[in-house]
Amino acid sequence: MNHGIEGKVCLITGAARGIGSATARLFAEAGAAVALFDRDEAGVTALAGQLRQQGTRAFGAALDVRDLDAYTQAVARAEQAFDGVDFIVNVAGGGSRQTLATMTSEDWHAIVDLNLTGPFNSIKAGAPALRRRGGGAIVTVASLAALTMSMNNGLSYTASKAGVLGLTRHAAFELGRDNIRVNAVLPGPVLTPQMKAKLSAEKLAAVPRTLPLGRWVQPEEVAAPILFFCSPMSSACTGTHVVIDCGLHVGSPNSRDEYDRTRDLEA
Repeated sequence: MNHGIEGKVCLITGAARGIGSATARLFAEAGAAVALFDRDEAGVTALAGQLRQQGTRAFGAALDVRDLDAYTQAVARAEQAFDGVDFIVNVAGGGSRQTLATMTSEDWHAIVDLNLTGPFNSIKAGAPALRRRGGGAIVTVASLAALTMSMNNGLSYTASKAGVLGLTRHAAFELGRDNIRVNAVLPGPVLTPQMKAKLSAEKLAAVPRTLPLGRWVQPEEVAAPILFFCSPMSSACTGTHVVIDCGLHVGSPNSRDEYDRTRDLEA
């Protein structure tokens, strides 16, 4: 089943691992060509090589999404390689646990430029390419923190992910006349390789107990709604988002005491 994606071209940032890698593999399985970008050039070129061996048209290259000129060049490279771009998926992002009290201006911009300016650059650089194809879709990975706040990351993360929703809505309004749809996905706790390496075995086991479904979100479960937002199945969807969090938004034992306690343990 190709979901109407077969023969299309998808540019994916943050593609070397985790959600980005899962998204690249899913689009490849659906028959799309994939242009993969990441700051980890070795990782993303290795993934592209694996996909080519499976018959997918793919390449991987380095990209700093904070740099508009570099993003514009990345889009141009994808157009040149595959004769156009139909979809852009923004997975690249990062976080910081710093609070308002500890954060500097430089700390703030380091996260906001990655999580919010990066998606802006994708729209600025990518919209003309999608327009040349008669339309397309842009999907950004935000976070459940965009609707609430992050208990595991700091102020800049929450603010930047909330900003993605505003960017998504406004860009959807402006680009609708060009048949370009703009949407976002909001994951909760995702069990990526990075998360496995970062957390203790105790913490990895504890997180599912806070979720109504009793388990972590898998990267492939975030990739699936990204594919949906690019496919004809979502042809009437723009300026909106979907939450993928195993029910975390329904309720959690986290509280301000828990928020402070985790930071006390790190002090």
